[in-house]
Amino acid sequence: MDATPVIARGHNLAVLIPPVPAAAEPHLKAIPESRRALVITADADRAVALHAALPPGSAVAVSGLARAARRLAGAPPRYLLVSAADALALLKRSALKAAEFETVVLAWPEQLDEEGRSALETVMAEAARDSQRILLMGVADPAAEALIQRYAFKAVTFDFPPTQPDPTLPPIPMLGPASFVVARPEQIEAVRRRILDALDPASDEAVTIALCPPGRAEAEALASTAAAAAPTSATAASAAPPPPPGRLVLVVEPCQLPWLKSLFKPLTPLRLPTALDALEQRAEALRARLARTAREENLDRELFLLGPLLSRFDPAEVAAAALHLAAAFPQTAGGALAAGPGGGEQAAVAPGGGPGEPGDGAEPGSTWTRLWVGVGRKDNARPGDLLGAILGEAKIGADHVGKIEVRELYALVDVRTDDAERVVRALTGTMLRSRRLTARVDRGAGRAPSGVRRV
Repeated sequence: MDATPVIARGHNLAVLIPPVPAAAEPHLKAIPESRRALVITADADRAVALHAALPPGSAVAVSGLARAARRLAGAPPRYLLVSAADALALLKRSALKAAEFETVVLAWPEQLDEEGRSALETVMAEAARDSQRILLMGVADPAAEALIQRYAFKAVTFDFPPTQPDPTLPPIPMLGPASFVVARPEQIEAVRRRILDALDPASDEAVTIALCPPGRAEAEALASTAAAAAPTSATAASAAPPPPPGRLVLVVEPCQLPWLKSLFKPLTPLRLPTALDALEQRAEALRARLARTAREENLDRELFLLGPLLSRFDPAEVAAAALHLAAAFPQTAGGALAAGPGGGEQAAVAPGGGPGEPGDGAEPGSTWTRLWVGVGRKDNARPGDLLGAILGEAKIGADHVGKIEVRELYALVDVRTDDAERVVRALTGTMLRSRRLTARVDRGAGRAPSGVRRV
């Protein structure tokens, strides 16, 4: 069914669509030019993504409050796209007048957290009572029904499943297997390389990599493309069994997974190697070399040299000291090797003394800046996770990261001052433990505490 005529006539409506900007585009463009639209989203990233789907010059997406307040000082734009939290902040500054908009669009309000729902309640109370309400919903459940009743009373609904399914109709078939990787849409090119490295297909064309499809027709096209993309090889035309079909991997955001589960079965996550995985591989290679040396080489001279130490220290400590002095540790795996797969609740990356201490590769007088990162123990985050994210996203050396302290609701990370802004930009918006990170400078630059060791 086409919702465009209902939108054009100004009626309230709710439509079930996947949380993909391309799926919302026709509904937003159907709003007549004579009506200004306030589009409320769950976060600023979603507002910016929807902005890209609208005609140039017709919309303003709020990503910074000061800049948005200046742009709203004049006449309101045709489309104002803003998160619920930012809309409330602009409302308190008297920069936003919700009653000036003839149409209010709630874009996937089921994604709002408790703070966002409270902000939405306040903003909607300021909207004009006779304004048109359009709800773009990503799920059909009792909570969605409650949102429709609250904010779009007597709305015409589109594409929602019937309350009582017709038993005479055949079930909608699933589209077959697919895998997914959680990442931002703008990261798809970087993620594409990591997907191919992880799968190592006989041919890159055997793997179909795409963003979340905006509709079932697009999903069917992707499934058909993947099924037809069989690896090519010299034996494919011989009497050997035919090669397996190609693979479909979707780069998606967490909020899009319920939609994908209604299309593909099985839908499985594809685990990509992280920076810590690479470090562990190099560590394993070092351990294999040590084992081969102990098994095959004559070590009488070394044992004679180390004998007196073995009576004073644990043999493992002596071996670790020998590795450190021989510089095999940083050359083989970098300072981050000490993080281990678990990382504990605190970790430090400098392989020598504390960060900035002599012997760790830092230049004398190096300063450090502490960063606040919005993920903590409640999200099951570990120092090793944050370390891997920093190394993978910011592309800095392991010796540029200091102490990592994970607390209940957030984490504190010490990095070289010269890298602080780079790490903040790299981490902000990155997904970790199914949570979109926010990072900022915490308390300014200073020397990190000395003598920090990984635990």
